[in-house]
Amino acid sequence: MRTAIVSGPVGEVLYKLTLPMVIGIVAVFFFNLVDTFFISLLGTQSLAAVSFTMPIAMVVMNLAIGLGIASSALIARATGEKNNTLAQHYVIAALLLTLALAGVMLVAGLMFNDQLFGLLGANDALLPLIWQYMQYFWPGIVVMMLMIVISSSMRAVGNTKLPSMMMLGSAVLNAILDPILIFGIGPIEGMGVAGAALASALCWLIVVLVMLYSLVKIDLLHWGTLTLKEIFSIWQRLMALGIPAMITNVLVPVASAFLLAMIAPMGEQAVAAFGVGARIEPFVIVAILALTSTLPVFVGQNFSAGQHERIWQALSIAVRFILAWQVLVWLVLWGVSPYLATIFSQDPIVLDKIVSYLMIMPVGYAGMGIVLCANSALNALQKTSVSMLLNLVRLSVFYVPLAWLGGHFYGFEGLLLGASAGNLIAGCIVWGLIKKAQDKQMFGVKNVSTPLQC
Repeated sequence: MRTAIVSGPVGEVLYKLTLPMVIGIVAVFFFNLVDTFFISLLGTQSLAAVSFTMPIAMVVMNLAIGLGIASSALIARATGEKNNTLAQHYVIAALLLTLALAGVMLVAGLMFNDQLFGLLGANDALLPLIWQYMQYFWPGIVVMMLMIVISSSMRAVGNTKLPSMMMLGSAVLNAILDPILIFGIGPIEGMGVAGAALASALCWLIVVLVMLYSLVKIDLLHWGTLTLKEIFSIWQRLMALGIPAMITNVLVPVASAFLLAMIAPMGEQAVAAFGVGARIEPFVIVAILALTSTLPVFVGQNFSAGQHERIWQALSIAVRFILAWQVLVWLVLWGVSPYLATIFSQDPIVLDKIVSYLMIMPVGYAGMGIVLCANSALNALQKTSVSMLLNLVRLSVFYVPLAWLGGHFYGFEGLLLGASAGNLIAGCIVWGLIKKAQDKQMFGVKNVSTPLQC
């Protein structure tokens, strides 16, 4: 696959890289959806409590994704240059840095849990339920962050299959453990929402152990001649690239936290519906997430190999596919959302708001996909600061302000309309910037003879 990435037909290579990622990403969010389903059986209050934990979980996850973006950019470049020793050093340094950051967040989370969720708008009645969940989630972030960074390292060398298969296996295991630990069986006493968090942590731990073994097998987990001085030097490079990438990714859950704070005064039913919609959303944008996970591998290795024209071809193919796919998905959701909502609640108000989420929010996903494609290419070219700026503008200038305006005048549905419109506007602007960058041969990437078209 390493050779095919820089020489094979662009569309075919993207397909082969992306298909396993679709399976893996579906597995990841099936994992979360199963949690949501079983927690919903505990009642609206439990569902609302766990919904409050989602922005925090997304912040932690996106910090790890940002670090994974930085490490994969370096590893992909080293792989494209056929420097396996340097790739090994990047992997080791990235895992050590991940452990250090996860340790800091673990301690801070355990110390300031109630204060954190109080700031998000959780009331005193929900805080004990939130703590039941988070007392297992906070330790679990260590293995979750390791899992994400290891997956990024494997994708950087063109191996997208193993991470995806591992996530599929963990989703199946989670579906088995969830009802046992949440409700209990035989001598095992039910733990309620805490059982969902414990099940997740155990699944992540198993994935990490298997993938560490796989890194050894493909000769990427090798200390070699790496010195402490070199580790700190690589950390500096990782942070220089990773901090903007982390900010870029953390901006998304931070924006969700703002929306959640706006929704909190609307009542527990609105919060519960928003939480369900947010967990279904990744299935709706799975094509976007898969493509933006594989584009950095393709862009990074082709840039190092001097195959610059293939980068523009990949962006063109990715954007055209996303636009067509998201229109199709949106049409399907209009038909199935009333039935899909009944899986998670029987409360008529919650049902109505879940349906509203699934009918309104997907309108803007194509615009968001264009922005994320640009982010992925920029990250692979080690222009993470430009990527951060694009996402900052999307969320702070369009997404959150328009959501606030819509919510202020038209309530829950107005908030969703504003957020969706913000994504669409940002996508149109970024698409114009992509075409302008191609025409001016920006970012050190040569133009291609065929115009980049949607």
